[in-house]
Order: sequence, then C-alpha cells, then structure tokens
Amino acid sequence: DSIVRVGVFGTDPGVRVLQRYTTDRALVRRALATLMPVGVAADEQKAERNDELLARRRELHGQQEGAQVDLGAGVGASLASRASEIGERESELRLVQTELNMVRSFENFDREHQGYDTTIALSRIVQSLAYYPGRKTIVFFSEGLPVSPVLSAKLDYTIDAANQANVTVYVVDANGLRAKSGLTPARKEIDAFAEERFTQVSSGSDATQQPLSIAFERVQDTLKLDSRTGLARLAEETGGFLVEQSNDLASAFRRIDEDNRFHYLLTYSPKNTTFDGKFRAIQVKVRRPAAQVFARKGYRAVRAFPTADAASYETPALALLDRAPLPNAFPVHAAGFSFPDPARPGLTPVLVHVSTASLRFSVDRARSTYSAQAAVVVRIRDADGHAAQTVSQQYLLTGDAKDVDAAKKGEILFYREPDLGPGVYTMETIVFDANAQQGSARTATLTVPAPERTAFTMSSLVLVNRAEEVGKAPAGAGPLYVGRTLLYPNLGEPIGHSASPELTFYFTLYGDARTVKAYAQLLRNGRALAEAPVELPPATGSRIQHVGRLPIGALPPGTYELRIRAVDGGRELSRTAFFTLQE
Repeated sequence: DSIVRVGVFGTDPGVRVLQRYTTDRALVRRALATLMPVGVAADEQKAERNDELLARRRELHGQQEGAQVDLGAGVGASLASRASEIGERESELRLVQTELNMVRSFENFDREHQGYDTTIALSRIVQSLAYYPGRKTIVFFSEGLPVSPVLSAKLDYTIDAANQANVTVYVVDANGLRAKSGLTPARKEIDAFAEERFTQVSSGSDATQQPLSIAFERVQDTLKLDSRTGLARLAEETGGFLVEQSNDLASAFRRIDEDNRFHYLLTYSPKNTTFDGKFRAIQVKVRRPAAQVFARKGYRAVRAFPTADAASYETPALALLDRAPLPNAFPVHAAGFSFPDPARPGLTPVLVHVSTASLRFSVDRARSTYSAQAAVVVRIRDADGHAAQTVSQQYLLTGDAKDVDAAKKGEILFYREPDLGPGVYTMETIVFDANAQQGSARTATLTVPAPERTAFTMSSLVLVNRAEEVGKAPAGAGPLYVGRTLLYPNLGEPIGHSASPELTFYFTLYGDARTVKAYAQLLRNGRALAEAPVELPPATGSRIQHVGRLPIGALPPGTYELRIRAVDGGRELSRTAFFTLQE
C-alpha cells in the first residue's frame, strides 16, 4: 500500500534509526540492505569451547578410571610412573574444570543481561508509535530473545506497552531453517548434568567444585533461555505470530500483509473501571471449528503507561496516580522550583517529603527484623498533557525489630534535578506504600521561563525549613547550595511560631544583575502588609544568591504571601511563595 509509512531501525546496541518513516520503498530497501547480524560468531565460539572442555574432561575421567585399575597391579618403578601420570591428569582435570566454571559463570552473567538492550529499544519504538491512531505493526527480525529472570520483567513491559499502544508485533526468526535443533544446548546441559552427577556418585567427591543445585539450575535456565521462547511470547501476546524454520521471506511477508489487510477490530467497555495496574486477561473465541485466532492476550489496567526504562515499582504507583479522585492516605509535601542557570536554563529541582511514621512497617518475629517499602514517583506533564519526564526512587527500609520505633521517627526526602524546556508544566507526585497498598498524591504547576541572553533572570522564591553546614560543597553542587550551606526548602508544611521568630527565604539572580534592586513585600488575602528593600550581596560569577530573613514573631496565625520584586530600569520580575503560620 503506497500510503503506508515504513521505518527501519536497528536495536543492538540501543536504537539506531536506519530510515525514518517514509512511503519511499527504495529508501526502505536501501536501509534493509545495511542490516547486519551481530554476536552470532562469538556465541558459536563459546559453545564450541564449552564442548571441547566437556569432551576433554570426559576423556580424562576415562583415562583416570583405567589408570586406577592398572595401578593396583603395578609394582616398583612402574607403580611410581603410573602414580605420576595419575597426578598429572588430576591436575589437568582441575584446570579443565576451572575453565568450565569460568565459562559457565560468564554465561550466567551474560544471561542476566542478554536481550536487555533489545527490549528497551523495542519499547522505545513502541512508544514512538503510540502517538499515531489506529493499528500499528512492527516486523521484528531476531536470532533469539531469551527470557532470563531479569529480562522477563522487561519483556512483560514491552508486551504491555505494545498492547496499550495498539501495536502488533510479527517476529521473523533470522536464523531461518536451522540445521540443528533449538533444544541442542539444553540437551547438552542435561548430558553434562547427568555426567557430573554420575562422577560425584561414583567417586564420592565433588568433582565440579560447585553445589549440584547450580548445575540443575543451569539446566532449567537453558530450557527457559531457548531463543524461541521470548520471540514467541512477544508475537503471540501482542496478536501477531512467529515465522520460524523458513528461508522464504516472501512467504512470511505475504502472511504478515494478509494479516494486516484482513483483520477484525473488536472493542468492549470493561465493567471493572479501576486503574489498579493489574493484568486483565482477554480471550477471543470463534464458533468456526479448527479456526486459529491471533489476538492480544490482555492488557495492563493503567491510564498512562510508564516509560521504557521504568522500574517495576513505578507501575502500582502510577496506577494510583491515575485514579479519580486522587488518593490521600497520609500527609505528603511536594514542590518544584525553577533555577534558570545559563548553563542549564531548564534546571528544575523537585522535592518530595514524607514522614516514615506514615508508612506501614512489617515485623518478622522469627528473624527479628522490620521492613517497609515506599516508592516516590514524580511525573511531569507538558501543556498538551504528554509526560515530559518521570523521575522516581524506591525506598527499602529494613533493620532490627528492636529499632522499629526509631525507624518510624525518620523522614524520606526525595530530590531530583530534571531539565525541562520553556513552558508550563503539571507536576504529579505519588508516594506509594507497598506494604499497605495505598498512597498519597499531590499536583502542582511548574513554570520554566524561556532563556534570555540580554537581561537578568530570576529563580523561584524558596522558603527555607532549615540549613545545614557542610565541610565542603561537592563538585557541581546544586542550586540549593549557598557556599558551604545546604538549604532544605519548605514544601508547604505549616510553620509554628515556636520554631523560629524569623522565616528564611532564598532566591538567585542570573545574568547581569549588578544594577538590580530588590524589594520584599508581605501580603495577606491580596493586601500588602509591609514592604522593605532587600540588600543584595555581591555577585559570584554570573549569579547573585541571596538568603534573607523575614520577622514573623508578631504575625497572627494564618496564610501569608511573600513576594520578591527584582527591578532593573524598566524591567521587573517578581516571585511569590505562600506560607501558613500556626500556634
């Protein structure tokens, strides 16, 4: 179809754009001609070396058994010679076994990471298609996608994201018609496992120098890591199919084209409208006998899907964030600030504070330990409602059960420094308590000003909860460092009269601010109560950092507004911050 746009991407390493989406078939063919398989030769070499080591070990074991029999009949010099040969073979056996263990250790490490880059790249391609309406198709050529325990979660994410974006994946096994069975590695591992077990039983020793359970787990992993397993899951669970054991690409593409041209679109409204992040299974049946149905297997109940590199702890948190009304199970404070440093004009520190007393702690009496789990996720949406950035952190709190009361008196302070382009954003924050399966959400507006090279700019106005002296500010210290002092912002917490008779505030001017005059104004209910000039310190480099104090001891309880105006000739900038005083 001439109106169908086709893009060509490489996925190892990362995402390589070989051809952007186009209707020009000549460009597509040219991009396809540049694709090259990677990593196959190295895998084959490792497999061959493993086979050589196993064969040599088997040969040495046989020679040792024969030598042991001959040794019983030997005498004198013959006995000494045979004993020496047995010792040499035993040394070689240990060297062979050591190399085998090294090869297998590397394989275990490699399996934990195999396919990680591929699944991340696929997820990003899926996300790029999510903005387009209708049904989309990915034809994925791969020599294998093993499903290691680490990779399995990433593959699940890719499948869920594809279903959410209405993307069907067709997979073509690039190995084509195989000369060897795909289960050959598994068979070899089973044979090696049986051989090792027989050796241990017959000799009464641990010939492998490893627990037998490791060998058994390796056999299980090899079965799971059959490259077809991941490819089949990716295709079948997104409504596509796997093309394997064939060198006929023309036939494969005819099947894919037919499936794209002749398909049914079914829709339904689920009775369960809760966005809880759980998987909802879907099964499509037809009455026609012997008919084969290709359809997605289900979907994840989330309103907006997390990013490709999202951690698993984000999913239930984001599911809560998409609920209406927003959850509010315990107190949470969050805020974002703009610090338009010329080197990083979009610098936007975000902070979230929650007391650990709000979390549910589980105490294991048998082990005398406590545990709590919390996740902080901040999603920043642009003016069009699209997720511009998501930042997060998981907190695992553990310790001795006797210290649980002290742990409940702590606090979690989340801090990140995302860079955003000019514009107005919505900052959505969720703190999720995994033990209690509940959370609290907050929303706020962030404004990132456009950079101006010819005039001064101004940061947000930050109210300070407390300050901490540090021995030396770290290299590349963030905007909340003033010299050797680290400022901790007030994120909206009420301020008690007894805490301090003064309120500390902070802001930064960037650019040429030598002639800028600043004024502080206190307001309540929009009415000005007082105004005074602010004496600015000398500039340090291209910025002026000012820390000031506002007397609040005589003010009655209530909500107030502090406004700072910076004036230079006809240019004026102002920033405001609200605070609440309580007895």
